[in-house]
Order: sequence, then C-alpha cells, then structure tokens
Amino acid sequence: MNPTTLPRTNSSLEKQDDPIQPAFCPYYRKGDQLRAKHQRSNMASGRRFEFWALDLLPLSPGSSVLDAGCGWGRFTWPLVETRALAPANITPCDSSLGMLQTAAQEAAGRGHRLQFAAAEIQSLPFPSAGFDGAMANHVLYHLPDIPAGIRELARVLKKTGWLLATTNSDEVSVPVLEYHYAALDELGVNYVSETRSPFSMENGARLLEASFKNVRRVYFEDETLYYSADEFLASYMTIGRYRNLIARDDINLEIKELLPLLVRKRAQNAIHEHDVLRSPVRMGAFVCSTPFF
Repeated sequence: MNPTTLPRTNSSLEKQDDPIQPAFCPYYRKGDQLRAKHQRSNMASGRRFEFWALDLLPLSPGSSVLDAGCGWGRFTWPLVETRALAPANITPCDSSLGMLQTAAQEAAGRGHRLQFAAAEIQSLPFPSAGFDGAMANHVLYHLPDIPAGIRELARVLKKTGWLLATTNSDEVSVPVLEYHYAALDELGVNYVSETRSPFSMENGARLLEASFKNVRRVYFEDETLYYSADEFLASYMTIGRYRNLIARDDINLEIKELLPLLVRKRAQNAIHEHDVLRSPVRMGAFVCSTPFF
C-alpha cells in the first residue's frame, strides 16, 4: 500500500478515509485516549518523560527530524515549543489517519503548521539520507517486522544522523495491569497472557545494533502517585488494554460495566491501607548513531 501524504488543513483530514488501518488494535485508530493517557502521566519527581528523552539528543534549531509513529504528537510539540525547531523541519508520520487527525487538531490548537504523512515505518516514503534525526517512541514493539522497521529508519538518516527509540522495561510490575488482569479473572473473562515485549529496554539493543554502529541505552525510573481511587480509575480507563476490551463484541455489557468498578475497588483498598497508591515507572531510551544504511 502506498503511503499517503496528508494536507495541512484539519478540515480535509476529517473528510478522508483511513488509507492505512493500524494492524495492532482498535486503541490506535484514534488519538484521544492515548493523548489523555500521556497527559495524565505525572511523575512523582515532576519530570516529563518526553523532555527527559529529548535532552539526550544532539538537537539544534536547524535539525530535520522524522517523528515516526508520532501518535498525537507527544514528542513533536516539545521539539517546536522548547527546542525551537521550525515546524517545517519536522515530519510527523503514523500508520493511522485517526492518530494524525488528533495530531492535526492538536497542532491547530497550538498554532503550529506541519506536514503530516500517513506511512508504515517498515516502508517509509522518504528518500535515503534525508534527515538529521529520527524518533520511534514507544512504537517499535507494534511492528510485524521490527528489524525491517529499524533498517528503514536507518536508511532515511544522514551518515551523521541519530535515532531516538523509547520503550518500556519488561522488569517492572505496575498496579494498573495487575488490577486489570485480576478483575478479568474475577469476571471469568478469557484473555491471552502477554509474553515479554518484542522490543523492550532489555532486548532492544540487540535489534538496533544490526543497523547502527553506536547504541546507547538509558533508563528512566520514577513513580506515579495516586491519592484517590477516582484518579487511578481515570488513568486506567485511558489504557489500551481496557479500551480494546470494551470494544470487543464477544463480551457482554454487564461485564464491561463491572470491570472498571472492580479495578477501582482494588485501588481504593490499596489507598486505604497505605494512604497512597504507588505505581513504579521503569522505561527508557535508546540513542543510536552511525547508521549502516
């Protein structure tokens, strides 16, 4: 399927059908829930993960950057607003037109004009050696062929170019998922237990080293604090596992309504016992340079 370059105007975005349907799950066909999830990700330290990751990069105001799998623009807006990159130098792309619609709406609200592109990371519609840098943030684990996607990202970079690839750690257990699966067990809902991520902080370096000479791994560790069950529930209801489950036709409405109530009950019990619910954060970034392609 040929990638489609999208026009700058938001109104024309809203009139098009999605040329590239995301293969992974319904959650990523629109960007509103992902945006809400990220906006609720308040670290106890006060840090913002996207700012922390961008601080690892050799950015300059003249850098040309590809934001591959840009979503609603979580990493795009700091490039413009805190790093002073010209919007014309940033190319956000995603495989979901729904995500790009959300990003375009966000751009309009912030007063930015960018050229968005609908494209698969595994077949980028850009010439070789065209960008100073590329970003693939919390997206590579979705690809059917991760090595092919990494090769494409390396291909579009200049010889002096860099890649930022952020992802999660497999070595952390968080309450939002523990409570989710415990509630599913209580309700008797069948689900497939997830294995370790195909691209995590623990295994990602090996995949990246096939396309980049230099691969640096940096961990980000923090925690999120919840002082009310309603606050925790609001965050839970933005995650993909919950949104995908309530979109399933094989689960009846009663179960869908009970699920968040059971999750809230577990959060309330934890807060009652400890006065606060602590959720550990362990993720990070790979910063890669000297592409082989």
